[in-house]
Amino acid sequence: MMKTNKSFILIFFLCIFTAVSCTTEVTLTVQQDDSVAINFEGGAGAAFTKMISSAAAGGTGINETNVIDTAAVSYELARAGFSDVKVEQKKDGLVQINMRDKKGSSYIFNSGIVKSEKGRLSAAITRKSLEDFYNSADEQTRMTLDLFLAPVFNDENMSESEYLEMLGSFYGEGAADEVSKSIVKINLISKDGKKETLSYPMARLLCGLL
Repeated sequence: MMKTNKSFILIFFLCIFTAVSCTTEVTLTVQQDDSVAINFEGGAGAAFTKMISSAAAGGTGINETNVIDTAAVSYELARAGFSDVKVEQKKDGLVQINMRDKKGSSYIFNSGIVKSEKGRLSAAITRKSLEDFYNSADEQTRMTLDLFLAPVFNDENMSESEYLEMLGSFYGEGAADEVSKSIVKINLISKDGKKETLSYPMARLLCGLL
């Protein structure tokens, strides 16, 4: 069961970031030992859950009612450099993840999307940083990201409406509607307790309109 496709973890995180009509929250908090606690909370809509179920088929334990295989996700997160990983899936489809990056060695930091310097967290979520993440990823990861037809990963320029129209024509209006209503909220809490909150409409994020 643990021999999952390398793209599985990216499928999972993209699933988490396509919550329907709600805000998915990601909170990163610098601890006193300079490690970073990371908390995710969110859930996927029916259309993308179905798509992800098909894309990740083959013993992963995902289906249209269980968005993720919690054991496999925990295993992959540990391999990616996270520790103290706890993954929970609620009956209503809500997924919660608590974990820690002790050395800033995970892809969250290696990609440059989030930085931790002298106990202070900052985010650099730009079109370029997203492109750099995609270009530095392995083939399986890029194949997974390609499922979402995101202009930002394909060197394309599209408006939100153009992207949603394309997404709807490919996956159906349900998937496009889910993305159009999705918001990603990122909380950055530095060692001194200072908090910064960033919010991104999902469609704008995937279009690189930041």
